[in-house]
Amino acid sequence: MASYLLDSDVLIWILRNRESTVRMVEELADHAAEPLACSALSVMEIWVGVKPGEEARTAECLDGLTVLPVDGELAHKAAALLRRRRRTEPREWVDALIAATAVRHGLTLVTYNRRDYPYSEVSLHPA
Repeated sequence: MASYLLDSDVLIWILRNRESTVRMVEELADHAAEPLACSALSVMEIWVGVKPGEEARTAECLDGLTVLPVDGELAHKAAALLRRRRRTEPREWVDALIAATAVRHGLTLVTYNRRDYPYSEVSLHPA
């Protein structure tokens, strides 16, 4: 399995050619034992925001990643993460599923949105 799970925000910055993000992800890929990964939910989030003319570049970017699926066991783990919080909103559910994906596969989550992942068992890369 991959060493790193790329969050949707990181993928967006790659697609927008943010030099510092592209360089960081290239370095991670060079030192990772396995290909970089993302959640199937990140794939959905990326494709929802694709503008006309961006389809080929988006497909190429996503095709280079291991896409990890969401299943019942992962949904159960995400629910357990959410239950520990006092209050949650549906917009947090995708992040909880991405966090559960990182935990389940022993991956370090690469994200700029650290506050979206307040779970102690999630290893976060200092992006």
